[in-house]
Amino acid sequence: MFNIILMAITLVFTSCSIDPEPLNYGKDQCEHCRMTIMDNKFGAEIITKKGKIYKFDAAECMIRFVKEGKVNDEDVSKYLVIDASKPANFINAKDAMYLISENFPSPMGADLSAYGSRTDVENFQKQYSGEIKDWDEVLIKLKANH
Repeated sequence: MFNIILMAITLVFTSCSIDPEPLNYGKDQCEHCRMTIMDNKFGAEIITKKGKIYKFDAAECMIRFVKEGKVNDEDVSKYLVIDASKPANFINAKDAMYLISENFPSPMGADLSAYGSRTDVENFQKQYSGEIKDWDEVLIKLKANH
């Protein structure tokens, strides 16, 4: 009996994990636009405080999903984006640096890519040109465009 109770408690605590799930490229579907997530240089996840994970093919889909009220900011534990300089690796979206460059297009047309460091975003800017933005500037820019 004790083993069953212990197993039930373990299941409850592990099912509410707030760790990201790797994006399953070619199989997972974007929560916002319903497209299949394909490019490992892009993607995003929202993890709620209850452990629910929403997956996106691009940062702009994640931002639009939130703006449309499909999840409340106060319910979110983490906003994550893929680091374009380190494909398939998540970074904190609010701490990331972003490049908006039509020469490095993202899946949903905002030409938005994310980077974990200023050095990485500047290196991509040298190669692709474009504007460097932080999280708050990206939110303003996407709000102005939609």
